[in-house]
Amino acid sequence: MPIVTAVMSTPNPLANKFMIDAPLFSGPPRHFSAGARVVGDALGEDLLAVPGVVELYCTGEFVTVTRDPGTPWSAIDASITALIEGHKPKRVIDIAGPSGVASAAAPGAHGAASVDEAPVEAEADDPELLMRINMILDEHIRPFLDKDGGGLDVLKLKDFTLTVRYKGACGGCPSASTGTLFAINNLLQNYVDDRLLVEPTY
Repeated sequence: MPIVTAVMSTPNPLANKFMIDAPLFSGPPRHFSAGARVVGDALGEDLLAVPGVVELYCTGEFVTVTRDPGTPWSAIDASITALIEGHKPKRVIDIAGPSGVASAAAPGAHGAASVDEAPVEAEADDPELLMRINMILDEHIRPFLDKDGGGLDVLKLKDFTLTVRYKGACGGCPSASTGTLFAINNLLQNYVDDRLLVEPTY
């Protein structure tokens, strides 16, 4: 079972990063928000059931927990740590449907499916430009967001406007819509195309 080795603050005062000594799962990061039923992820369901927890961003190395502003960390830190350390990772085997593609999780009782994240397929009117953008983001931006307990998805590229979505600690971070966004804009304009404009969606 994993052990929480450290609880680190992030640039977002409402998000803490719980570092772990062993992977909770393999595969892409998982992102869960309060208000949607979590299907197929026992730890995600348990953590979102902690009063005051509103969002989770889970990778193999850490879990970023976002709290609501009215809940102090002192009220939930111990519960979060206990749930993570009490979690026994299990192997998940996807069952292929008739088409040979692994089937998605079925909707839960409230009609919301699991948001275990597969790679985001971005809409793009210029796939080659999008590939260059993602290469720059992978090299210069995403590693730093990961260190802060967050991530970045590209959702759409149309007419040189790039729509992105922040995840984890970056989702509600004040600097995400100011300094970080400015840095991403400058980087892409300098290294890819000076006509690019980055717009976040929440």
